[in-house]
Amino acid sequence: MFDKRQLLGISNHVQKSQESRPMGRDHSSSSAAFFEKQLESPASLERSQERWIGSEAETFIRTQIVEKHGRRLWEDKHSATFKEELTADIRMLLESQMPLSSIQLETEVKRLLHSLTGWGALDELLEDQDITEIMFHRHNYLVVERKSTGRLEKNDAILFRSEEEMLHLLEQMAATMGREFNETKAELHTQLPDGSRVAATHRSITPDGHTLTIRKHRELLSESDYLRYGSICEPMLLFLQRAVGLSRASGIVSGGTGSGKTHMLNLISQYVPAHLSTITIEDVLEMRLQHPFVRRLLAKPANYEGKGGFSIKDCVRLSLRKRPDVIMVGETRGGEIVDMLWAMNTDHPGSWSTAHANSPRALVDSTLPILFGKADEVYSAQERNLMIGSALDLIVQVKRFDEDGSRKVVAITEVVGTGQSHEEWIKKACNVKQVLPDRVYLQDIFVFEPMGVHDGKVKGHFKWTGYRPERMIKRWLEKGMSREEIEQVFFTTPISV
Repeated sequence: MFDKRQLLGISNHVQKSQESRPMGRDHSSSSAAFFEKQLESPASLERSQERWIGSEAETFIRTQIVEKHGRRLWEDKHSATFKEELTADIRMLLESQMPLSSIQLETEVKRLLHSLTGWGALDELLEDQDITEIMFHRHNYLVVERKSTGRLEKNDAILFRSEEEMLHLLEQMAATMGREFNETKAELHTQLPDGSRVAATHRSITPDGHTLTIRKHRELLSESDYLRYGSICEPMLLFLQRAVGLSRASGIVSGGTGSGKTHMLNLISQYVPAHLSTITIEDVLEMRLQHPFVRRLLAKPANYEGKGGFSIKDCVRLSLRKRPDVIMVGETRGGEIVDMLWAMNTDHPGSWSTAHANSPRALVDSTLPILFGKADEVYSAQERNLMIGSALDLIVQVKRFDEDGSRKVVAITEVVGTGQSHEEWIKKACNVKQVLPDRVYLQDIFVFEPMGVHDGKVKGHFKWTGYRPERMIKRWLEKGMSREEIEQVFFTTPISV
């Protein structure tokens, strides 16, 4: 129907380029921005120091490809048929521009194909299964974290020749995901189509240059994975399953950055009874609930005018109008903690979230008060602690060990209550004589005790502290569980890993 060489503009590329320019431009602003960046991108997104085509020839080739294929460059980039067609078009255009040897031709075809359909210089890093995180401190300084060692290491590969090359790629990422990235919108927080999390900053706020961090998507872990990696022991898993599935315990997964909070939250969410309606709320889609009644809400940032944003807090408030039985919030960072605890207190038991803290005590005494301070309303310390003590049942503390990069559940802690409203119960459960009215009392049920590092691996054992969460046990008995079954989760001999 069409002559391919004529459609690609080989015979008279200037004229054909002008005639075909409207093609692929009648789309959204993000699409237009993506096309413009593809046209502007210089002949620099290559992996080697040497190149065999000039910038003018490459710009011409990019122009023809973008104007012919338009949105298909990302909508159909996973199609083998489309990749074959695109490869043939790139090869034909290269052959028309200059004589190249077969090796040079295939190298340039591969490079252009990656830069037009993927993320150019980043593709090799993204495809390396041993790399878990990619961190550009600046355009020419790359650090990666490897799964095999659990450690950071400097990578000497030259992926960007200048800040401008890196900026072109960051702008392309932003436009493809419907975001902006420039001097006025100097922070980019988004997600690649494969689930990898992207955080970038513009040189206008990072004086050493543009920065980029990619936390690659990892398949969510199953129970067997947790046990195989020594991240938890079987009785502790059984306890969580009963606590969430039978007692409908509410709680928070606490830990530092990269400690595995979202993975643990996803595991806990699998124990939600199948007949309950569940709503998940995230700013980056990571949770995958195998549940028949799941609705998902996704927060989004405001545009450059500060309009159109929908925060986690907005999502929590909206979810309460949608008749959920359980609410799962990917991460609590602000005043939405008040709405979350309110939901747990008002007939939404079994709801969970995550938060940043180094221990259960630090979560209650430091992190949550700071988050309360970000709320629209002002709460006294007494009101805050009463809400925390009555809403939360459990805190699951996770930690990443720097020695080997392993992640473990280091504590499962019961929130016993607040001194003012649970005084008698606290005296009995915590074996204390004097109860402080403004204090939230916690009691560890299970802990992990590290014993040292052997052969580069953290060794230790999981231990039951001897404390029995009687209120939870009472619910298990009401559900028909026998004393023998209950005793399965309380192990007297530490389990070594």
